[in-house]
Amino acid sequence: MNFFKIIVVLWMTFTPIGANDSFSSEVGHVVGGAFMTGGIATVIDRYYPDYKEERGMLSFELSSAIIVVEQGVEFALNGNAKGQLLDITAHVIGSAFGAYVTDKFILAPIISDSKIEGTFVGLNLQHSF
Repeated sequence: MNFFKIIVVLWMTFTPIGANDSFSSEVGHVVGGAFMTGGIATVIDRYYPDYKEERGMLSFELSSAIIVVEQGVEFALNGNAKGQLLDITAHVIGSAFGAYVTDKFILAPIISDSKIEGTFVGLNLQHSF
């Protein structure tokens, strides 16, 4: 848990405050999307075991929906469609990365009980080079 606190503090320290379309702002959206999706996938994994097999896609969809709604409100209040679309794109890219990494590497293995494929366990093997 301390690891996540360190990442959040670093992210807040190095991400500029204020609305702009700079590279560092968009990197902040990518990182935010990755961490938001990872958090959602972790909640699904822990509290909704019936949806464990779909946790990657569900977390990606939920994170993407949240940013679309949030940026839609931002557009309604302040305009700047180009900037809002850029923020959505950056967040969705980060969400896709976060969903994949969290699902395949952080929350592995998955125990699946499918009527078609039977019961199986996903196994993650790592090797240091």
